[in-house]
Amino acid sequence: MLARTYGLVRFERLNIKNMTRSAKGTVEQPGRRVRQKAGLNRVILAQGWGLPRQRTRDKAPGRVEDVPAPYTSLRCSACGWIEKKSRKSQADFVCVSCGFTCNADENAANNVAAGQGGIPRPRRSAGAGGVTAATGRSSAREPQPTWVGIPLF
Repeated sequence: MLARTYGLVRFERLNIKNMTRSAKGTVEQPGRRVRQKAGLNRVILAQGWGLPRQRTRDKAPGRVEDVPAPYTSLRCSACGWIEKKSRKSQADFVCVSCGFTCNADENAANNVAAGQGGIPRPRRSAGAGGVTAATGRSSAREPQPTWVGIPLF
Protein backbone atom coordinates (compact mmCIF):
# COMPACT_ATOMS: atom_id res chain seq x y z
CA MET A 1 0.00 0.00 0.00
CA LEU A 2 2.86 2.41 0.84
CA ALA A 3 4.59 1.69 -2.49
CA ARG A 4 1.39 2.26 -4.49
CA THR A 5 0.20 5.34 -2.63
CA TYR A 6 3.27 7.51 -2.04
CA GLY A 7 6.03 8.77 -4.29
CA LEU A 8 8.51 8.94 -1.40
CA VAL A 9 8.48 6.90 1.81
CA ARG A 10 10.71 7.84 4.77
CA PHE A 11 11.71 5.54 7.62
CA GLU A 12 13.55 6.35 10.82
CA ARG A 13 16.97 4.69 10.64
CA LEU A 14 17.05 2.61 13.83
CA ASN A 15 20.04 0.42 14.61
CA ILE A 16 18.01 -2.63 15.66
CA LYS A 17 21.08 -4.81 16.01
CA ASN A 18 22.54 -2.52 18.69
CA MET A 19 19.15 -2.05 20.34
CA THR A 20 18.79 -5.80 20.86
CA ARG A 21 22.25 -6.41 22.29
CA SER A 22 22.62 -8.65 25.30
CA ALA A 23 22.82 -7.12 28.76
CA LYS A 24 24.82 -9.99 30.27
CA GLY A 25 27.99 -7.98 30.71
CA THR A 26 31.25 -9.66 31.63
CA VAL A 27 32.45 -11.87 34.48
CA GLU A 28 34.05 -8.86 36.19
CA GLN A 29 31.04 -6.60 35.62
CA PRO A 30 27.86 -8.65 35.28
CA GLY A 31 24.88 -6.94 33.71
CA ARG A 32 21.82 -5.74 35.59
CA ARG A 33 18.21 -6.55 34.74
CA VAL A 34 19.33 -9.15 32.23
CA ARG A 35 15.95 -10.95 32.20
CA GLN A 36 14.02 -7.76 31.47
CA LYS A 37 16.41 -6.87 28.65
CA ALA A 38 16.12 -10.38 27.21
CA GLY A 39 12.32 -10.02 27.23
CA LEU A 40 12.50 -6.62 25.54
CA ASN A 41 14.88 -8.00 22.89
CA ARG A 42 12.51 -10.91 22.23
CA VAL A 43 9.57 -8.53 21.71
CA ILE A 44 11.54 -6.19 19.42
CA LEU A 45 12.77 -9.07 17.26
CA ALA A 46 9.31 -10.71 17.17
CA GLN A 47 7.75 -7.47 15.87
CA GLY A 48 10.11 -7.41 12.90
CA TRP A 49 10.81 -3.68 12.94
CA GLY A 50 13.03 -3.87 9.86
CA LEU A 51 10.62 -5.81 7.66
CA PRO A 52 8.26 -2.98 6.60
CA ARG A 53 11.24 -0.92 5.42
CA GLN A 54 12.79 -3.87 3.59
CA ARG A 55 9.52 -4.82 1.86
CA THR A 56 8.78 -1.23 0.88
CA ARG A 57 12.31 -0.83 -0.53
CA ASP A 58 11.78 -4.00 -2.61
CA LYS A 59 8.43 -2.78 -4.00
CA ALA A 60 9.39 0.89 -4.46
CA PRO A 61 13.08 0.96 -5.40
CA GLY A 62 14.61 4.42 -5.25
CA ARG A 63 11.63 5.91 -3.40
CA VAL A 64 12.58 4.88 0.16
CA GLU A 65 14.63 7.28 2.28
CA ASP A 66 16.22 6.78 5.69
CA VAL A 67 16.03 9.61 8.22
CA PRO A 68 18.69 9.62 10.96
CA ALA A 69 17.07 8.70 14.27
CA PRO A 70 18.79 11.16 16.66
CA TYR A 71 16.68 14.12 17.76
CA THR A 72 13.51 13.17 15.85
CA SER A 73 11.60 12.96 19.14
CA LEU A 74 13.18 16.11 20.62
CA ARG A 75 12.69 18.44 17.60
CA CYS A 76 9.54 20.56 17.46
CA SER A 77 7.72 19.78 14.22
CA ALA A 78 6.24 23.30 14.19
CA CYS A 79 9.32 25.51 14.68
CA GLY A 80 12.25 23.07 14.39
CA TRP A 81 13.76 23.87 17.81
CA ILE A 82 15.55 20.96 19.51
CA GLU A 83 15.29 20.87 23.30
CA LYS A 84 15.35 17.94 25.71
CA LYS A 85 12.99 19.76 28.10
CA SER A 86 10.27 19.82 25.42
CA ARG A 87 9.67 16.11 25.91
CA LYS A 88 7.59 16.32 29.09
CA SER A 89 6.87 12.57 29.31
CA GLN A 90 6.77 9.46 27.15
CA ALA A 91 3.52 10.70 25.59
CA ASP A 92 3.58 14.52 25.83
CA PHE A 93 5.54 17.05 23.78
CA VAL A 94 5.37 20.77 24.60
CA CYS A 95 7.87 22.99 22.76
CA VAL A 96 9.72 25.35 25.10
CA SER A 97 10.37 27.74 22.20
CA CYS A 98 6.99 28.20 20.50
CA GLY A 99 4.55 26.43 22.86
CA PHE A 100 3.42 23.84 20.28
CA THR A 101 1.67 20.90 22.02
CA CYS A 102 1.33 17.46 20.51
CA ASN A 103 1.59 13.75 21.24
CA ALA A 104 5.31 12.93 21.36
CA ASP A 105 5.04 10.02 18.90
CA GLU A 106 2.98 12.10 16.48
CA ASN A 107 5.55 14.91 16.68
CA ALA A 108 8.39 12.45 15.95
CA ALA A 109 6.42 10.94 13.05
CA ASN A 110 5.94 14.43 11.56
CA ASN A 111 9.71 15.02 11.82
CA VAL A 112 10.47 11.69 10.11
CA ALA A 113 7.92 12.43 7.39
CA ALA A 114 9.58 15.82 6.81
CA GLY A 115 13.04 14.21 6.75
CA GLN A 116 14.19 16.08 9.87
CA GLY A 117 16.57 14.39 12.28
CA GLY A 118 20.19 13.80 13.11
CA ILE A 119 21.22 17.44 13.59
CA PRO A 120 22.98 17.59 16.95
CA ARG A 121 22.65 21.29 17.75
CA PRO A 122 19.46 23.30 18.23
CA ARG A 123 18.41 25.18 15.12
CA ARG A 124 15.68 27.64 14.45
CA SER A 125 14.03 27.01 11.12
CA ALA A 126 10.79 27.67 9.32
CA GLY A 127 9.45 24.36 10.65
CA ALA A 128 9.90 20.69 9.92
CA GLY A 129 11.02 20.57 6.33
CA GLY A 130 11.32 24.36 6.17
CA VAL A 131 14.31 26.45 5.27
CA THR A 132 16.66 27.85 7.88
CA ALA A 133 16.67 31.63 8.00
CA ALA A 134 19.42 33.09 5.83
CA THR A 135 22.13 34.34 8.18
CA GLY A 136 25.13 33.89 5.92
CA ARG A 137 26.61 31.18 8.12
CA SER A 138 25.77 27.72 9.36
CA SER A 139 23.42 27.66 12.33
CA ALA A 140 25.13 24.48 13.56
CA ARG A 141 28.37 26.33 14.35
CA GLU A 142 29.51 28.68 17.06
CA PRO A 143 29.06 32.34 16.09
CA GLN A 144 32.15 33.75 14.43
CA PRO A 145 33.45 37.24 15.27
CA THR A 146 32.48 40.00 12.89
CA TRP A 147 35.24 42.25 11.59
CA VAL A 148 34.66 45.98 11.98
CA GLY A 149 37.52 47.17 9.83
CA ILE A 150 40.20 47.63 12.49
CA PRO A 151 43.40 45.95 11.28
CA LEU A 152 45.07 43.53 13.64
CA PHE A 153 48.88 43.71 13.87
